[in-house]
Amino acid sequence: MTKNTKTILQTLIFLTLGGLLFYWALSGKDLSEVWTEIKQADFKWILLAMLCGVLSHLARAARWNLLLKPLGHKASLAASFHAVILGYLVNLALPRVGEITRPAVLHKLENIPFNKLVGTVVVERVVDLLITILIAISIFFIQFDIIADFFLTTFSGVSSASLLWYALAGVLALALLFVVYLKREWFYNLPVIGKFKTFFEGILDGFKTIFNLEQKGLFIFYSLFIWAMYFCMPYFTLFAIEGTSHLGASAALTILLFGTAAMIVPFPGGIGTYEFMVPAALVLYGISSDSLVSTSYTLITHALQFIVVIGVGIISIVYFILKSQTLKKNELESNH
Repeated sequence: MTKNTKTILQTLIFLTLGGLLFYWALSGKDLSEVWTEIKQADFKWILLAMLCGVLSHLARAARWNLLLKPLGHKASLAASFHAVILGYLVNLALPRVGEITRPAVLHKLENIPFNKLVGTVVVERVVDLLITILIAISIFFIQFDIIADFFLTTFSGVSSASLLWYALAGVLALALLFVVYLKREWFYNLPVIGKFKTFFEGILDGFKTIFNLEQKGLFIFYSLFIWAMYFCMPYFTLFAIEGTSHLGASAALTILLFGTAAMIVPFPGGIGTYEFMVPAALVLYGISSDSLVSTSYTLITHALQFIVVIGVGIISIVYFILKSQTLKKNELESNH
């Protein structure tokens, strides 16, 4: 089986699974009522959320350019921005392929070595992973009471026998971890473990390169700004629907974390997983996952992400075609 065939097959499988999850998430709901609720939304907040999405991509492009400077290369902000958008556009159909598309597009537009561009994308992902972890830790401490109440309520009806089984499972898990620690040298030699080890070593190396940047402060600013815009998207959308307008920044932060987790799963555009994870986040704040409000909010927040990427993506495709034709024309003229 060729690599392309394998990629297509995996995409079809994940697209099918995502479609089934999406159908399952919406099954039993009156879609006409959902549509009515969506039409009644305050669209000025949705437009503001979409603007934040565009600004996050622009900041990502600017941050990417900072990573190119220590490598001795420079790219225009326009080229980097459209490369970022085209990467996201491809990810909507082919998860993870966009991570290769992005450097491939910039390589074509700016003639920067492809392997170096891939390395910078890895560094970006390291930073995003660290920020995601920090968000998760912050949510745990900021909203500990809400999380604790949720789990206490969830497990309040669990029998003593079930709790015993949960405790036994926990003890067995700890025992397994202890065995893995004792036999760690043997586990390190396993091919799968070796790949994970190499992956985490790459993350550490990528993190170290950040300290070699000349404009560390600006890099940190762009990184925080990107995630601030990511946060503003679900936060502003809360005000678009009457049933979620009373929720605050803490809820938006939790939705951001759950939504990010949904996008990590290699389903095209997070279809299906997003429709399960975001309602699960809203449950923490007393909004039933089966409610009209939960479904409407989830569909709006997910849809606006698609609209931003596809809308700007059309412009990016036109930009890429025109710029490529100009570069080809200039190359032909220089050869003559």
